[in-house]
Amino acid sequence: MTYEQFRTAWYEALTEAGMWSYLARPTETVHLGGMSRTCQVYVHLGHSREIEPFQTSASLRWTWDALQAARTATTEEDVVIQFLGDKGRHQDTERPWLRVDLILSATLPWGAPLPLPDPDMWRAWLADVTERLEPLLSTDWEPRDEKIAILATRSEPEAEVQPSADGQLHLTGVKLSAWEGIELPRHWDDPNREQDEHPYEQLVNFAERVREAMDEWNQSLIHLLRQ
Repeated sequence: MTYEQFRTAWYEALTEAGMWSYLARPTETVHLGGMSRTCQVYVHLGHSREIEPFQTSASLRWTWDALQAARTATTEEDVVIQFLGDKGRHQDTERPWLRVDLILSATLPWGAPLPLPDPDMWRAWLADVTERLEPLLSTDWEPRDEKIAILATRSEPEAEVQPSADGQLHLTGVKLSAWEGIELPRHWDDPNREQDEHPYEQLVNFAERVREAMDEWNQSLIHLLRQ
């Protein structure tokens, strides 16, 4: 699967999940140092579904590195031979995967921060966020060749603070990071070899969970307003 093929599947999955109409214009960046390409989009669910005064959004980003580009420029067998020579002709390979990063954000209008939550209120909010998002953005472990690989993970929420002139700290926003590994199909020269599964269904499932996570993220912000 090439970069262009994955990008097409990515946008189709977002559309099927009902997120396309909310997407801002995507950005694609080529990093000249390593020749990797990064695709990033920002998602908003509309002001009618936000918890005022917070403004919520989600950033979705993935990077296609130069090695993956080289691997998909030809068949899997040819790539192995190029790296290992003839001894790699019958070498087994691992299916590649691509990390898709998600950042959920909630920011307050400029010049209108909130008082910093007290420890009890912050703990209550963390518990609420965990309960809401754990089923949607959880950590998934799967053994592969007697090794353990992390296929998805989620960080703890972070507070963004700003000091005032009198030295008090005020809340200007909160954010949470997560990522999921999307398995990519290999391109075999042998037509009789079993083909890897296309990632489209996994992409749709991920996009649907991201959209639901945004709604749950919005609702969790109510805890920060009860002060």
